[in-house]
Amino acid sequence: MMRRLLLLAVPLLFMACSESKPDRAAALAACRYYNQLIAGNADSFVRGMELPDTIPDGYRRQLIDNALMFLEQQKREHGGISRVEVQNCINDSVAPTAQAFLLLCFGDSTVEEVVVPMVRRDGVWRMK
Repeated sequence: MMRRLLLLAVPLLFMACSESKPDRAAALAACRYYNQLIAGNADSFVRGMELPDTIPDGYRRQLIDNALMFLEQQKREHGGISRVEVQNCINDSVAPTAQAFLLLCFGDSTVEEVVVPMVRRDGVWRMK
């Protein structure tokens, strides 16, 4: 009896331990975009947004200016963003979307978790 129970338990334990790791590609992409922003490359950050293929130059400039203003505000309030870390990623099982959970680590040693909605288009993860 004990041997039968053991024979049933071992495969179940193996299946539980071999659970696949979650796909973190969307969160890693979001982290890369935020790291570009921290490096002062707001244009790359904006290119990481899910936007129509063509937008007016004035609108693109506004998006870049807004990203730079956000960065300046974080410098004033928290000593800047020192680094970004991936906390988690929840992928939709049906649509090509995900929620990327990032930690923004600030110069004043505070940390804030942000959720970045992501969408995959043509194989590339972009921020919504």
